[in-house]
Amino acid sequence: LMPDLFLLLLLLLLVCATHSAAECTVSPEDQQQALRKVFSAWGGPTWRRKEGWLDTSIECEDSGLQLPAHCCWHGIKCYISRTCSDGERPEFDRCGFEPGLVWEISLESNNLTGEFSSLDHNAFACHLSGIRLSNNKLRGQIGPDFPVYKKLYVVDLNSNSLEGPLPPGIGRISSLNILSLSSNLLEGPVPSDLCGNYTNLWSLALDDNNFSGSLDISRCTGLGYFLGKGNKFDQVWDNSGIAALPEIRGVFLEENGLRGALPDDMFISFLPSLEQLGLRNNKLSGPLPIMSLFSLKYVDLTDNRFAGPVPDSWAIMARPGLEVALHTNYLSCCGTGPLSPEELMEANDTLRIDDVYNGVDYNAPLLPPSLELADELQTVFVHQRQSFKANGMRCPKLKLAGQKDGPDSVLDWFLDPSYYMFIKCECDEGLHMVNLTKPGRLPYLECQPITGGNGNESWEEAYPWAIVIIVVVGCVLLITMLLGLYLYKGTEVVQRLNNLKKRMQGLPTSGPFTAVVTDIQGWTGLCAQYPELSWKVISIHNSILRKARWNNFGSTHETEGDSFTMVFYDAKDAVAFCLQAQQMLGLQQWPSPKEENGDDDHSTPLTSPYAASVSELLSKKSRSNQSFSLLHPLSSSKDRMKRQSMIQEAPTPIDIRVRMGLATGFLCAGETLHGHPTIELAKEVSDAATGGQILMEDSTFDAVKDNLGELGTVDAQGMHLDRLRMRRVFNWPGCFLCRFISPATANSEDAVVLDMGTYTKAGTPDQVPKQAQPPHGTHTNASMIGRPSRSFLPLSKLSPAGLARKPARPHELHLYQVLSAAGAERAKAWGSTLRLKDALPLKDSLSKGYFDAPGTLAAPLGMSKRPADASLPLVTTVFATVEHARVLSSREMRQVERGLLASARTCLDQVQGDGYLCRVFGNLKLMLCFSKPEAALAWSCAMQECMMARPWPRAAMKEPFKEMLDQHGNFIFRGPRLKIGISFGRPDSIQPDHLGRADYH
Repeated sequence: LMPDLFLLLLLLLLVCATHSAAECTVSPEDQQQALRKVFSAWGGPTWRRKEGWLDTSIECEDSGLQLPAHCCWHGIKCYISRTCSDGERPEFDRCGFEPGLVWEISLESNNLTGEFSSLDHNAFACHLSGIRLSNNKLRGQIGPDFPVYKKLYVVDLNSNSLEGPLPPGIGRISSLNILSLSSNLLEGPVPSDLCGNYTNLWSLALDDNNFSGSLDISRCTGLGYFLGKGNKFDQVWDNSGIAALPEIRGVFLEENGLRGALPDDMFISFLPSLEQLGLRNNKLSGPLPIMSLFSLKYVDLTDNRFAGPVPDSWAIMARPGLEVALHTNYLSCCGTGPLSPEELMEANDTLRIDDVYNGVDYNAPLLPPSLELADELQTVFVHQRQSFKANGMRCPKLKLAGQKDGPDSVLDWFLDPSYYMFIKCECDEGLHMVNLTKPGRLPYLECQPITGGNGNESWEEAYPWAIVIIVVVGCVLLITMLLGLYLYKGTEVVQRLNNLKKRMQGLPTSGPFTAVVTDIQGWTGLCAQYPELSWKVISIHNSILRKARWNNFGSTHETEGDSFTMVFYDAKDAVAFCLQAQQMLGLQQWPSPKEENGDDDHSTPLTSPYAASVSELLSKKSRSNQSFSLLHPLSSSKDRMKRQSMIQEAPTPIDIRVRMGLATGFLCAGETLHGHPTIELAKEVSDAATGGQILMEDSTFDAVKDNLGELGTVDAQGMHLDRLRMRRVFNWPGCFLCRFISPATANSEDAVVLDMGTYTKAGTPDQVPKQAQPPHGTHTNASMIGRPSRSFLPLSKLSPAGLARKPARPHELHLYQVLSAAGAERAKAWGSTLRLKDALPLKDSLSKGYFDAPGTLAAPLGMSKRPADASLPLVTTVFATVEHARVLSSREMRQVERGLLASARTCLDQVQGDGYLCRVFGNLKLMLCFSKPEAALAWSCAMQECMMARPWPRAAMKEPFKEMLDQHGNFIFRGPRLKIGISFGRPDSIQPDHLGRADYH
């Protein structure tokens, strides 16, 4: 029988050895392949250091040995000796296994990204000694296959984004000595088998995670240091966790939810070798435990709820160099009848020390034996949760009894002065000690300001703060008056100086500029039909444009027949020129065809000499909107009345309409204006306009969009700075001094800007002339070209400036129309029709113009007093917003926004209807308007489907945007989830917003 048993045992050992050998038959080539997969899975191309990685041709030599190439890749160390000599250890000396096998992976602070589980643990299970991957961006769970290692000595995964619970079975790694998982997102309870029966774990760091529940490390008998700060542990020393930890040197459990009392014999029975203890900011209560450890160097029990006196045993270990922090508790030398630990733990607010105890024993010792109060005072630590008011209080330090104050006797002990009843405490200068003790309770003192109760103190000394208030109020009033005066009058001086400089400079030679191109619609046909009359018309036309140009500080670049090309330094001056010129042209009485036939009975002198100089003409301003001839500004009231009666009887004059186009660009040094791309662009914009219309491209709009209030003051005689100053004063918060004057309604006089849409030019972008860019290092203002083509799509309010700038798109043409507030209604006569060459198509369905929006042709514009009643049509508005958008970063939000707008565009193309994108709000919100509710509902349904089908970035596929499937495997949710609201009804008003888009209210 015995030989049979021996044979069976031998066979069993052979099988086990064979199985173990089979598990560990990993070659260096296998490990190299596993490392290549790690490089791909953890974002290798973006690593900070990746020297040698993936290069298999490296001749790697270490300690005189020729090793595989991966042994010289950055962060990879390999074994260099198959056997270990006397005194050598595999975890330090890289010996014990075949040279070329990986000994340690050390890639700290290397910008690793990806799932931690991408590491093939089985490829390194039998040989790897160290994993050092701290300060990276690894995510995901540690995984249940992690405990396969047999020789692992150190694991350092600090400062990553690992999540989920700790996998069970880590205690089976008997060789593990250091486990550091600080600053991650790990959660759940700590497994009780974290330390195995034969564990060698010496350092365990779990701080700054989300671990919770009861902490049981009773099996970690060889543990030397434990860090658990910043978790949610609520119990450590309960019945299941009590066990002796004879080797532990440091325990740090600050900022947890630890509750209850510490075991009285905690230091004696359980932590006999303890040197450092940190339990700050918990909810521990009850009395302090007995102390008898001479090995302690640091104890921090601050911000807890301990009560009672400091045990006498604590005085035994008192010595210089030992730091003991016991402040911000309810400790007292002499208090009697304290509240129960349960009551102290449940108290939400901080209790006063004399409310914690119901009595006082003046015969009790003030301090533990061999300790006394020193003569040296220190400022009392002020904490938000204190049982007394420490402001301005200085109290004595503690020292060894019977010794003089000095470094060898004064202790680094920190106790609340309420512990020793504020004895020998003093107040700072300007404060005095006030006794607020309640009868039969502990003494309670505070430092309060000294008041002038002797009657000899002046009010300045008694109330110094009043002087400060008076001075501050006086300065504020003075600044308010000076700023109001500056806004009312000071800006006029600055403006006049700037205007004088622009007028003296002439044509620009370099820098930003704005070009204006004008021509008369149908001029060729007019000349052919009325050849004798045309010279009168062109003379009047040229005079008006020159006056408006002079008023607005422009220069004439070239003229060709009826066409003018003018250049301005400031885009605002260029737009003001167009607004003034159009109003002057509209008020001018043009000659009639009857005059050409010689009938002068009703003719009006159209080109008579000026009655005054140019400066006199400009100084003669009138705020009346009555009809008058701009060529006779100084004519008398009687002459004007006579002329108006003649006009009423005269034949219908020729209808002269001038179209204007503006473009803004940059003139580099050495360039000429002739043939400049900005001039050509202005001509293209002018050709797209209809007679009487002012169009500008997006760069010009960018430059003037914040000056619409100033441009609203332009009339036929120029910009009125006096109106502008008054509006500035009334709009400033300091206008309370003028509150009895009623200013004009805000924005009612602003110039009106309408978005006319974005159009795509024919040909590739390379075939389209590009605008000149400013040279490197040149500072330009807002009127400079080189900005993105301002289609409405990128104009979301994700950034305070309005919108993220993108590279210019010369193959796109984004047009805006500008009108004076008084003449805004005539924009409806033109609608969305443009005279674009080659019939340029709209860029997409989201780039429609203002009049493509439902109901805009029926709504009033500008200063119209016509009410928006039942004449407005019924419309359907749709609001769509991404739920939980705030969890995304700004970069991720921009990525999701692009997908959201692309989906909206796709769905509008599919739905039959006139859908119009009104606005893109911040935090991924859209507003659209439809003329038919069926189209709005169809778009909304299509939008929900399209959002699930779009390829979203990784950030948009995590919580709370994870995929959800039904029981058949179909998507219920995927990616960002839209909340859509639909409203059908008649709007109260339809007005253009600050970007010229239709806004419904």
